[in-house]
Amino acid sequence: MKLARYIIGLVSGLTFGMMFAPKKGKELRDEILKKSKKDGVESLRTLGSAFKDAGEDALGELKSLSEHEQVAAFLDLSNEKIKDFLETAEEKGYNVATVLQDKLEYLHSAVRDKAEEVQDEVKDVKKQVVKRAKKAKKTAKKTVKKAVSTAKKDVKKAKMTVRKIKAKAAKAKKVVKKKVAKKRSK
Repeated sequence: MKLARYIIGLVSGLTFGMMFAPKKGKELRDEILKKSKKDGVESLRTLGSAFKDAGEDALGELKSLSEHEQVAAFLDLSNEKIKDFLETAEEKGYNVATVLQDKLEYLHSAVRDKAEEVQDEVKDVKKQVVKRAKKAKKTAKKTVKKAVSTAKKDVKKAKMTVRKIKAKAAKAKKVVKKKVAKKRSK
């Protein structure tokens, strides 16, 4: 509603200003330029204030003429333009939503495909890990068997060495006993 009032005030202010201006447009512009050169910023402020006052006066006049047919026609035209704008905005919004939906569907599909690829790669890696683990287990079993076999052989050798040492020790003991006995008997 405020926008409509503003537009009505602006249009009517310009219209009334042109209709009731005491001078021609060129003369008025020349006069404004001369004053702006002389008075500078202050004259521009005065001019702006004058335009504002003229717009407010025109708005007041237009409000009093609101039953007039031209104002009603202008309002109808404004309503039609606003409806057209809203329909266009709605249509463009729908188009944007459609494009966005298509892009999101494409993105979803691409992500799903990539996820499936990653799952396949994970399965392949898992198979390789299981295969290597089985191979490592077999190698470990062989190594343990060899170590046990070697340890058993080493234990047998050690037992034989202990027996030999015991036998030699027994012989040495006998020899020592004989020598001790000989020495005692002498």
